[in-house]
Amino acid sequence: MDVITQEGEYHVKVSEDLKDPGWDEFLVKTADGHHVQTSLWAQVKSTLKWKTTRIIFTKNDQIVAGGQLLFRSVAPLMTVAYLTKGPVIGNEGTHIAEAIIKRAIRISRENHAQMLVIQQPNYSEETASLLPTMRFQPSSVNLAPVASVVVDLTQTQEQIMAQMKRQTRQNINRNEREGITIREGSESDIDTFYSLHIATSQRQQFAPYTLTYFKQMWRILDPYGYIKLILAEYNHESVSALLVVPFGDTVIPKILGWSGLHPERRPNDAVFWGAIQWAKSHEYKYFDFEGISRIGALALLNGEPLPESLKHTPDFLKVGFGGKVVLYSIAYDKFNNPLLSWAYHKLSPRIGGHDLPSRMMDWLRKR
Repeated sequence: MDVITQEGEYHVKVSEDLKDPGWDEFLVKTADGHHVQTSLWAQVKSTLKWKTTRIIFTKNDQIVAGGQLLFRSVAPLMTVAYLTKGPVIGNEGTHIAEAIIKRAIRISRENHAQMLVIQQPNYSEETASLLPTMRFQPSSVNLAPVASVVVDLTQTQEQIMAQMKRQTRQNINRNEREGITIREGSESDIDTFYSLHIATSQRQQFAPYTLTYFKQMWRILDPYGYIKLILAEYNHESVSALLVVPFGDTVIPKILGWSGLHPERRPNDAVFWGAIQWAKSHEYKYFDFEGISRIGALALLNGEPLPESLKHTPDFLKVGFGGKVVLYSIAYDKFNNPLLSWAYHKLSPRIGGHDLPSRMMDWLRKR
């Protein structure tokens, strides 16, 4: 049931409805809008037992700001909540961001969430100083990337290629000569993509998502054009596949799957280049590689080479495409229980390192 209240010149609606086309339309037209804030994404996450509450501010019957929270119970009487890439305040002032965050805190308490994590939109500066004043602390939980590489698709293809590292450019040219082909996939290719995802998870030793999750994601996002699949093939066999999310003016590669075969032919370079070409041909403005290490990003921004420890990671491939290195907002967390807050910030480094909370959240997101 929706709860609607008045706050100054604004009407405020708090809703747990999974579907909200009006909110989604606002996000796709707003500079800070992101697909993870949409009700469509809430539907995707509901397949993994995440619950949703949406806070929407309207003025003159038009949506002007808001934020979507996701909740998940991790144990009896233990719930976590997060608000990723929000609050989205459009052209409104910081006071609206503060009002949304205050309501998010209240709602998290009402839902017995012991931990609330907020990570602001990519380029939002309005709320950067708000969270510490509201007793949020920098978090080690990574809800979304805190650094990335972004390719400007308004350039010509020749200009984009000229900005690549020489090795990446050579790999792409060799892909074409040695028979790597690229095609756009469909729903019928989800099983193929999943087999590549499983192969990657086994090779890199991470927990995979379920096949049902990807099929539900496709069913929910495909009618709106918010999901595409790009495949790289060699001798008519799918070797690499990239699931991408086009939203607003940006295309984001969500998950890469690779069989591990034919590494000498660089199928992953080929599939990313195929996705960039697809995005440009469909008149998107940006291709956001969806994350690199913040340490690596800071080194590159300081004119230093990528650290040696990152030269055998996906960061090396992404940086090779020569886009702009950018820093995004870090996450902040707040606990409703002071004792739990103390234990989290003081003890987690001792029992699992600073990445323990991130690994916990990553585990939760896949279940």
